[in-house]
Amino acid sequence: MSARMYQLTALAALALLSGCGASQISLNVKSPPGTNLGRPMYMLVRQVDPKQYANEAYSEVASKVGAPDNTVLQTSVIYPGTIQRFQVKAPAEGALAVSFLFTAPDGNWQLLLSPPMTNAVDIELTVSRILSNSIPPALPQEQQAAAPEAKPPEGPKLPELPKEMPKLPGGK
Repeated sequence: MSARMYQLTALAALALLSGCGASQISLNVKSPPGTNLGRPMYMLVRQVDPKQYANEAYSEVASKVGAPDNTVLQTSVIYPGTIQRFQVKAPAEGALAVSFLFTAPDGNWQLLLSPPMTNAVDIELTVSRILSNSIPPALPQEQQAAAPEAKPPEGPKLPELPKEMPKLPGGK
């Protein structure tokens, strides 16, 4: 094979690997001792449509633990007082939902990972919800565009006042 052919093959492989995003995602779940009132709970990882995800009820998601459909990629038991690591295969298309089935959810009980997927996500749980600072940004840090500085809106320009007031007729 010629050197040119090797270069083309390497470029094609690189394009395939970089264009697909992460093929495996590491989920690192930190669950302090008081999580879910000290009781084990289920974590459900699914491929979802973001629009459908926004309208899902807790009971609808919870039913997939006992009767998983083709969107369920992984079901795991989360034990309080542990840090657990999971490898999940990234879906070919669509987003990924990570749901925690707390006994009494109070706030965020699931999060959405949208493409392009990052290689690793750290999730920290509390008694009955996901800590908001563990919810990842929409894009990996290196791909986020710097937000332009906000400028206050400009109002209409007022005419400049003269430096000296004009003299009135008949005045001293």
